[in-house]
Amino acid sequence: MTMRQQWTTIYGAVICVAFAAVAAWRSLPTQARGQGLVAFSQEGMENEWRVMDTRDMEQAFKQAGYKFVWTNANSDPAKQLSDIEDLLARKPALLVVAPIEYEPLAPVPELADEAGVPLIVVDRALPGVPGRGQWLATLTTNFVDTGEQVARDVVATLTKLNGAPRGRLLHVTGNTGASPVVDEQKGLDDVLHAYPQIRILGTCDGRYSREPGRKCTEDLLQAFGRGTVDGVIFDSDDMMVGGIAAIKAAGRTELLGKLWGKDASLDGLQALLDGDARFTVQTPPTFGAQTVQVFRQFLAHQPIQPNVQYVPKATYGIDTPGERERVRQRIETLHQLGVGCC
Repeated sequence: MTMRQQWTTIYGAVICVAFAAVAAWRSLPTQARGQGLVAFSQEGMENEWRVMDTRDMEQAFKQAGYKFVWTNANSDPAKQLSDIEDLLARKPALLVVAPIEYEPLAPVPELADEAGVPLIVVDRALPGVPGRGQWLATLTTNFVDTGEQVARDVVATLTKLNGAPRGRLLHVTGNTGASPVVDEQKGLDDVLHAYPQIRILGTCDGRYSREPGRKCTEDLLQAFGRGTVDGVIFDSDDMMVGGIAAIKAAGRTELLGKLWGKDASLDGLQALLDGDARFTVQTPPTFGAQTVQVFRQFLAHQPIQPNVQYVPKATYGIDTPGERERVRQRIETLHQLGVGCC
């Protein structure tokens, strides 16, 4: 055999091995192939809702066969923008962003466009129009509806308490400027506008966290003494739990049972059963499977409609034995899942 024939034989063998390797790779399940890198910018890890949100997103994409990295912005918009720039520099197959605030994160869609990286926004909104450029969709909760549901229960409760829809409230909000805060306030205003005798006397930014929520409530209670307030609205159960501690420490037990929350967290639900809280609206932190589905539609060149998608949710109260049983069942489900929220 000549040298040329030997090299031809070797080359042919290499080609056969290569084709066999490609065929074997293609025969593997999607999870075993690896689909590229998915990058997730998380706004913070200040409560268990965020922990569960991150865990769910990571699990969904790893099960789908993707590598997954995520960053923690520690509730700092400037850091989150820096995180996103770093993630985009890695040329991921997809960028997922859970934004801290609305306006400060406005550059994100343009950054994704410039990098040529598909973008999915989860939980909170950003300025702009999902469906344009690289921005595939926003997956979120209908927080206007959440505000409306809280407000309707406020009206019903104050009517029963005072004989008419009238009363005075305090409001501990989430991060000022965050889209859920803006939207939930709109829902509250849309309903309460018809009841001018229901007034919110004071507000404070509790930053969606327990200790700031406690401090906010403490400050508000000092400003509005006993007999001047009929209840408190909290933009998250975590802040509400902090608020309950402040209420009890101040001896303002007249407010217990007249507290409204949001998220249906484990501690928030327990506060309902304990008689400390009155009502909470679920805010599910599970966007992972839906995010994977939207990305798969994009890869398959399928239309993504609508470009703003809402996750389903539930409300929890304690007016009837049936409602209390639903709360107990939800608490048991959360214990079985091994999580402390939603």
